[in-house]
Formats: sequence, C-alpha cells, structure tokens
Amino acid sequence: MNSSDHDRELDRQLREVALPTDLVARLKCIPEAAEIDAALDRELSAVEIPAGLAEQLHDIAASSTLVTRNVRERSAASRRPASRWIAAVWAVAASLLVVLGIGSLWQINTKSNVAKNDPVSVIPGPASPSETSLALDWLGPTGAEIEALARLPESSPLANRQSFSPVIITEASMPETQVVQTDAPRIKSLSEELPEDLLANTFLMRWQPLGANPMIDSTHKRPQLVLPPANTVSYFPESQAYDREFLLRESSHPFASPQHPSMRATNVPVMGSQKSFENCFFSENPLSPELLENARTEEWLAATGKFYVPAQPHQIELRTAAGPAVFAGAGTQLLEIGIVAGAVDPEDRAPVHLTIAVTPPESKQHAQQTWLPLKIALREMIEQLRPHDSVTLVVMSDIPYVLIDDATSEHRDEWFAALDQIHVGSPSNLAEGIRFAAATSLTKAGFGDMRRSLMVLSDRFPALDASTNEQLRPLIENASQQGITFSWVQLEDDNFASLVPAPPAFQGMGDWVVTNSLQRLGRLLNQQIHGISTLVGTNPNVRVNWNEKSVAQYRLIGYQPMGGHFVSTSETRELHALESGTLLFELILPEDGPNDIATIELTWNDPQGKKHKSEQKVSRLQFASSWQASSLSLQVAQLTQQSLALHQNTYFSRRRGNTIDELDNWTSSLNPAIGQHASYPRLEVLLPTLLD
Repeated sequence: MNSSDHDRELDRQLREVALPTDLVARLKCIPEAAEIDAALDRELSAVEIPAGLAEQLHDIAASSTLVTRNVRERSAASRRPASRWIAAVWAVAASLLVVLGIGSLWQINTKSNVAKNDPVSVIPGPASPSETSLALDWLGPTGAEIEALARLPESSPLANRQSFSPVIITEASMPETQVVQTDAPRIKSLSEELPEDLLANTFLMRWQPLGANPMIDSTHKRPQLVLPPANTVSYFPESQAYDREFLLRESSHPFASPQHPSMRATNVPVMGSQKSFENCFFSENPLSPELLENARTEEWLAATGKFYVPAQPHQIELRTAAGPAVFAGAGTQLLEIGIVAGAVDPEDRAPVHLTIAVTPPESKQHAQQTWLPLKIALREMIEQLRPHDSVTLVVMSDIPYVLIDDATSEHRDEWFAALDQIHVGSPSNLAEGIRFAAATSLTKAGFGDMRRSLMVLSDRFPALDASTNEQLRPLIENASQQGITFSWVQLEDDNFASLVPAPPAFQGMGDWVVTNSLQRLGRLLNQQIHGISTLVGTNPNVRVNWNEKSVAQYRLIGYQPMGGHFVSTSETRELHALESGTLLFELILPEDGPNDIATIELTWNDPQGKKHKSEQKVSRLQFASSWQASSLSLQVAQLTQQSLALHQNTYFSRRRGNTIDELDNWTSSLNPAIGQHASYPRLEVLLPTLLD
C-alpha cells in the first residue's frame, strides 16, 4: 500500500470513529501551564502531615489484627481512628498521583504545540511521514470510565476530598487504560505534516472532528457530524499535508506546499455562477451582512471575469495571467486561470432586427434591482451584433418614444450614451408602450429571411387590468401574424416566477420569463440575436500540476466547501456563450528555480456529451513585473477579490492589515482600457472610488 492509499484508508477509518459526546468538554477542562503551576502550589500547601506519621504507618502495617480481623466485628469506636489514618494515607498518595499526572500532561501539551513564527519564503524540506507518525495518542478516559469513577463508594477518601475538584485524569492516574488496547482510536491532530514555516501560528486552532459541517455551528459537547459522501469529492488529496481544520474554521484555503507528493496536483471543478454577486447588488438589501456572509469569491470573479481575450466559437478555452499580489506581502505572486466560453452565433444565420422596449425605473431602489442589471446586459449585447444586425431602443414612458434607432455594432458609444439618458423617476405607460413598440417593430422592413423580434422588459406587467389586456390581445396577434416574435420579461426575482403568471394578453404569444438576474438577461439577449441556445459546455474541470522545484507554497482563493463536502455531485455546471470562470492562486516562488511553474489541464463536455481536453504551461516569463504591467483581467480579479475580502473581514485580509484606502489607491491606477469596456459597470458597483 502506497502512502496516498494509506492516508486515504486512515482518513476513512477516522470518519467512522464514534466520538464520545463529552470529548470536547474534557479537552477544554485541561488547564494551561500557568494554571497547572498555581493548582500544584495550592494542592501541596493544603497537605498537612502530622508528626510521627512514619512511625504510625509502620505500626499500622505491623498490626496483624487489622489485616485478619473481620470488619463487621469492629466497633464504631475502634473504626474511627483507623479511618482517619487511612484517609491521611490516601490523601498523600492522591496528591502524589495528581502531581505526576499534571506534570506529564504539561509535557504532552508542550510537545504538541505547533505554533511557529511568521512564514518565510523558502522551500521547506520534503515531508516524509513515518509509520510512527500515524499513531493515535490517548486523550483520556471515555464517558463510561468517568461515570464508573463517579460511582465509587462514599467511603473512598479521594472521592470525598473537595480540594481535588475538578479531578484531572492522566496516564499516571489510570495505568490500566494504557494496557488495554481498544479498537476506537483517539484523534490527536490533522496537521502534523505541515511545513514548519507555513503560517504555522495560524494552525493552533480548536479541535473539531473531521467531517464536521462547516456551514453549521457545533453545540457544546455535541459536535455535529456529516456522513462521508458515497463518492469521495475533494479539491485536495486526503493527506495530513493539507490543513483541513484551518479551512473549516476560517472558510479559506490555507497555504499548501508542493514539496509533499500529494500536494503537487490541484483539481478544481470551475463554476460560472454569478448568484451571490447578483444577490449582493441587485436585491432589496444590497450588501447586507447576511448576503455578504454567504457570498462566494468564485461567483464574484465569474461575474466580473469579462475582460479575457475571447475564445473561439463553440469552444471553452484556457486563459492565464500572472503578476504581483499587491494586497499581499512582498514576494507573493498571483496566478489567474480563466475558463472562457466562446460565442454560439451560427455562421450562416440570417440578420436580425431587435426592438427592445423598457420602462424607466420609478425609484432608486427599483433602479438598483431592475434597471442596473438590465443596463449592464444591454451594454454587453451591442458588441455581439453582426454588421447587418440592428437594434432599436423604445422607452415606455408617459409618452413612449424611440431613444435610439437602428443601432449597429459600430454605434457602440452612441448606444452607451443612450442608456445613460434613462433617468430614475420618469413616469411610465406600459400599455401604450407595448402598442408603440409593436408598431415600431412593424415599420422595420423585412427582406429575405431577416428576423424581427420584440423584447419587452418591465417590472409592471401585473398592473395591467382586464380591460387593458382585452385591448392589447388583438394588437399582439396582428403583429405576430406579420412576423414579429415576442418575448416578455417581468423584471423580478426568479423566486416569484410561480406567483407572477403571464397576463392574458400574452398567453400563447411568445416567451414569458420572470427574472432580474444579470446572467440570465445576458443569455436571453444573446438567444434573441443568435436564434439558438447559448449553452457551450458543461462541467469544466481544471487540474494544476505544480512544479515543486519552482513553487514553495500556493493557496487557492475561494471555492470553499459547501454542505459538508466540497462540491455537489448532482449539480451540472454550465457555461453559456461569453461566460467565464476564474481560479486565483497566491504563490510564493523561490528566487532560483526552473522557468516552468505549472501545467494546467482543462476538461469539459460539449452539449452533445463529447469530452474535450486542452493543456497549457505557465512560465516565470508570464509574470508581470508591476501592477501597471498586469493584464486587464488580472487587475479586475484582484480588485474583485479584495473588495469581497474587506466586506467579509476574512482571515488573510485581517492578518495583512488591508484597508479601503489601500483598495482605493490601486483602483485609481487602473488601466484606462478597463473604463472603456462594455462590462465596466460590473466592476464599478464594487468599488466606492469609481462611483464618486
């Protein structure tokens, strides 16, 4: 059995261990070294040895009547003096046992202390676990043993001595427990093989059983366990070289060293979801503590990861960038791995004229929840038009009007300016706006197989009364008969889709959707332009093979465990057209080493189920020398990650003393090309400096 199989088998056995409910309480009762010394002084000072004790003990031992005489035949008067001397003897013996036990326990605690100084940027020596390092030390008596001691006869002097409470049971006080070997092991540590200088002072953490659910709080004396999944899923090999206790406590991955053989490869299933980003900014309570607590770094990075070089159509490709980690200590580098999906636009599709009708937001709150995500999606849509495609924007205000007509991809700046002219608080007229938008779409002459689509987006469809629906129905039917394709979008949370049915005027006349999701709005607009499904691939997975000669330490940012284990095996991770996922690694590189840092392998499945694989190497030559020289995607990724870290006050942000002023300072030196990008508002909502 090799070392990795041995570690996996050990970890499996540890997960099946039945842990006593009072183990945490017993561990917490162990005093510190200073308390041990004080308790020792108090116990020794309380002992009173009467004069002539040695001679009296010899007389007691030489007395044959006390040994052979039946206890029941003794009178009460003769029993009282003997009991007093026996109590004194037991008191002295118990004091010596307690002293020996406390001393041995203090030595054990001193040897098991793993606190070290701050990390040093050097390659630690390879960790070679021996067979003896896998031995599990005895942590004390079980709950049954404690109950048995509590049931000792009342005549026991040790149990009745108040000066010995609480009783600390050690190896010296219960030698029989050491001799009897049981099948239930006692866990000592999960972090024995960590490199000596790897943020060691952060690994002195409270004990928590392996398999504990990190998303729930453990009650006192009753740690809550999660059964191991049927198929083991882990971002890291199950090895003692990776500190899982730190991950459970801080919800952040610790640094790991590729010097350990099991740490030389990192497997991460990449996700392109943007849910937590949207919840934090496009909800009723933006940036509330409850939403920020559950926000996930990888979803924020996916939402702002629009600054990569585009991928080939119908493909998912790797993108890498590297440079200094400006929010970390000197010498720390940042490696960005992007997974980018290409477009799904068919080569031989017909041109499209898209008419988009929107209602202006009636309040600032509505603008944040409905108009802002729609505005970002419309900005990004204009760049997906082909030369013969065009789009018209209708504002369904009190008197509906065309804001910009027949815009193409060449009118990018004019399109952005038109969107900025839709102000908060303008009155609206949804019914008249629908009639006007349908008439505007009909005026666009169709030729050949040109498609004409009308997309109406508003948060006020439920306000249409019965008479208005009756008047709109024939107008919509007439436009549909003349080749207009309708799409209706109620700008509201997806969770209310079952509560907001389509109005009678729209039933059977086009698609009805309830959403205010930025990601879903982008997919709907792309589907209107391309005329087909936007799905490119599913289940992208990245494997990073580290070069242990070039990397001293690395740390994965984000991708914390969910629900007791790392990834839901039943969830299908999808990447649609122009979406992306991002991995960020902090690296500590030695001054000397080979140029090759790592080899990255990407696997994914296309919509037909065919598996694809690609590979890319990362070299020292890719690392930018400064913040200004870093790529657009790397600058945005650093700002996004640090913005969330400051909101959540995460461990590494606290330890490094990061501040909002520091974030503003680096924001002020952004590459100007980022501000001209269509996806710039995604970053703008994160950073206060950009909004001033």
